[in-house]
Amino acid sequence: MKFDNNIKLSLILYVIICFAIYYIRPPFIFDDKGDFKQFGLTRDKTIYPFWLVCLIIGIIIYLLVIIRNNDFI
Repeated sequence: MKFDNNIKLSLILYVIICFAIYYIRPPFIFDDKGDFKQFGLTRDKTIYPFWLVCLIIGIIIYLLVIIRNNDFI
C-alpha cells in the first residue's frame, strides 16, 4: 500500500500533537487524578473529550497540509 506524502505528514503531525496533549493533560480534558473526563455537561464532565479534540485536530491538520501543498480540488 502506497501512502501519499500529505497523509504521511498529516499522520506524523497528528501523532505528535495528540501525544503532546496527552502528556500535558490540560484540565478541560483530564481530571485532577490525570484520568479522562467523561463527556457531559455537569461540573465533573467535559464537552471537549480527548477523542473529539483529536478528531478535530486531525481534520484540521489534514486540511492545512493539503492547502499548503496546493493539492486540493
